[in-house]
Amino acid sequence: MYLIIWSTDNIYSWGTMSGTSNRIRKSSILNNKLTGKYDRRVDYLMLKKIYGLEKVYLFEYKEPLNKEKQLKDLHNQKHCYIGLEGKDRVEISKNIYHDFKQTNWYINLDTNDKTLFDEYFNDVFLGKLKHPENPKRTFFYGDSLEPKFLRTVNKEYLEPVIEKVLDVKF
Repeated sequence: MYLIIWSTDNIYSWGTMSGTSNRIRKSSILNNKLTGKYDRRVDYLMLKKIYGLEKVYLFEYKEPLNKEKQLKDLHNQKHCYIGLEGKDRVEISKNIYHDFKQTNWYINLDTNDKTLFDEYFNDVFLGKLKHPENPKRTFFYGDSLEPKFLRTVNKEYLEPVIEKVLDVKF
């Protein structure tokens, strides 16, 4: 299980991972290379630009999903964030995006890049797009940054903008 402290203002996120699914690596917060898929990646990358990355802690539990459930139950919520406004995952992501747009990083971006990233955020990230060749497969949130996904849905023109705005590389 991991715990990320985003700021000293008591903003945290947590989640589980296994030896074969290192979500800290897949989040791209420690290395800007996009690898695999991870649904919270975009939120984490925006939080990093908003607050910086205070600390990351790793804990080993025999049953990490039970620990994750205990944390959610303790805070009477279904999501894995503390200190962020929003009743659910979509509202939290929208609020993170709102705050991200107030950062100097975002303000200094080209207007066209902002427009295209807004398209990505609203139509792809929040769009829950279906894979065109496998309609049973839906891409949730940051999973949309899976390598070659944007090309698969004919949105490859968004790749350079996402790289610039989120400070990552495909």
